[in-house]
Amino acid sequence: MSVRFCCNPLGRSFAGDLRCQTPSEGDQPFASSPFAHLIPQSHRRACEGFVQRFPKNNRRRRSRWEILCILICLMFQATGTWAAADGIKPIGQINEYLRLMGELYGSHETWNFFRPDPATNNNNDYGLWAARARLGALLTTPYIDGYAQAQYIGLYSLPDDAVASPGGPLGLGGAYFLANQSTNASNVFLKQVYLDFKFSSLGLPGALLKIGRFEFMDGMEYTTGIGKFDGLKRARIAQRLLASNVVHVGRSFDGFTAVYDRPGFNVTAAGIRPTQGGFTVQGQKEIGDINLFYAALTSKKDVLLPGTEGRLFYLNYEDKRNTQAVDNRPAAERPRLDNQNLNLHTIGAHLLTLHPLGSGSIDALLWGAYQFGDWTNQGHQAWAIAAEAGYQWTALPFQPWLRALYFRSSGDDKANDGTHKTYFTALPSGRAYAKLPFYNLINMQDAFLQMIVSPTPKTRVTIDLHHLSLSNSSDLFYSGLGPTSRSGAFGYSGRPSGGKSDVGQLVDISFTHTLNKHLSWRFYYGHAFGGSVVRNFYQGKKDADMVYIDFSLVF
Repeated sequence: MSVRFCCNPLGRSFAGDLRCQTPSEGDQPFASSPFAHLIPQSHRRACEGFVQRFPKNNRRRRSRWEILCILICLMFQATGTWAAADGIKPIGQINEYLRLMGELYGSHETWNFFRPDPATNNNNDYGLWAARARLGALLTTPYIDGYAQAQYIGLYSLPDDAVASPGGPLGLGGAYFLANQSTNASNVFLKQVYLDFKFSSLGLPGALLKIGRFEFMDGMEYTTGIGKFDGLKRARIAQRLLASNVVHVGRSFDGFTAVYDRPGFNVTAAGIRPTQGGFTVQGQKEIGDINLFYAALTSKKDVLLPGTEGRLFYLNYEDKRNTQAVDNRPAAERPRLDNQNLNLHTIGAHLLTLHPLGSGSIDALLWGAYQFGDWTNQGHQAWAIAAEAGYQWTALPFQPWLRALYFRSSGDDKANDGTHKTYFTALPSGRAYAKLPFYNLINMQDAFLQMIVSPTPKTRVTIDLHHLSLSNSSDLFYSGLGPTSRSGAFGYSGRPSGGKSDVGQLVDISFTHTLNKHLSWRFYYGHAFGGSVVRNFYQGKKDADMVYIDFSLVF
């Protein structure tokens, strides 16, 4: 008999030979899945035990975790198959010129966010699903490369009652619903399409020109090929101003990049416009009213100093969208950007060093930026700095790596003095510097300790302990991931600080396991203890939790 399978969180039905159970019949939810027979018996028992922990009357949550368990177990079962492919030619290699590449990504998030009270639509406790698939084709020739990539993105079980009034979105689920106006939002669009011209045959080795739509991030203009060094760049330097990794949807850039790469240095310049993305699934559209010019000169590792890399960078950000900027002035005094635009210049530098020392290695970095220009009808002067240092005991079990980190960006002390002094982060990454993104790097001071251990060569556990405070209590408490749409929301929001500075403490725990070069998965838990700034606004619930688990398969 072919009937529906009722436990699918995406709202679709599967044909199968099992009857749909009612809540009163739900004593064996895992066994009722039409996919359960695909799981090895040893893994099946573990999943059954895990799912049975949820109350029988919480059918929705049991069903979600049941399917998540199935996906994880199938992922582990696939490990052997994918590992066997490590020694052969790349999967998708059609011939010496053409290769197909792809990604499958799935994630489940559980939120228990701060809550304002009194407020309407203040659901702060919910879960959501995300699914993403990318498929691209790369054509390689001696003179020109071409690449095209399509993306499917789906956001499911979004809460329609998590945009509080007052209060705004309570976690990313509320922000996704606000941007898409649907509890299940999905779309297919062109993520990348570009031509990459190579000039080596014309007597300019290392010269490249890319034109089209592509991904881009500041700070990763070149890589050394040294895993630890490049990992530090990617995690602690890159994507502070420009990034494509914006939560699940992401963003791309339309325009050009020009690169001149030599053994001792790298010069990169880019003239680009961002696409929509981030929260909205309508990622095909370009945000034509934001213009960006970026340039960087990087001295490669070991050239100026042993084990050390340095970079000088410049960014011009112009924004003339049909929206209103957010700052600490009353709303009536803030012009719209299509009348008085933003035209901001950022100059900065970074130094990164890594050296062997004793039974391990020591690392340190400095990053700084200064901004000037026009913030609507005000002048703009702002700054940000970061200083970090760490030591890893590579000879000890688990190779413990202890790091101390400090970041501070300027805030505005006087709203109506004619000069805007709040540092602006432009178009950064979504979670690179705030894994539980109830805050960002605007008017923020973040002092934290980080411990990283590696129980196995393919496993990493990271624990971060943050103390967060506002740089200037006269300014707002800002959140947001930057512009994600052509009009409407500015991309950042701000809440009154109440004259306080203490934002609170955040505990981050991340577990990452790389099964092989194709397959990996992550688990994250974050808990925020709200300080006086948070308690000033979120009076119903003053702490927040977020859990997510995801997997990624690439070829």
